[in-house]
Amino acid sequence: MNCLFPVPQPCLAHLKQAGETGVGYQIVSVELKDGKCFDQVVVSEGCIIEVRGYDEIPFGADDVMSVCVNHKRWNFRDDSDSRRKARAACA
Repeated sequence: MNCLFPVPQPCLAHLKQAGETGVGYQIVSVELKDGKCFDQVVVSEGCIIEVRGYDEIPFGADDVMSVCVNHKRWNFRDDSDSRRKARAACA
């Protein structure tokens, strides 16, 4: 599993044309070649940086078939699932 990787080149044109979800980032859905789909994935500056519900990105760049901006918001900066789990483990 990865912590961060670039969005595949063929998908970048769509991201450049779509608006931002928030300042400096987009929330996208990612469809993998095996049919799996992740609906809340954060992309910033052409890189996938976080997937909701996962501590690490659960797929590789070569697994991605398509990326589509959907703006399904979640406050990943302040209360991401991984940060919530880390706080709970320390409590």
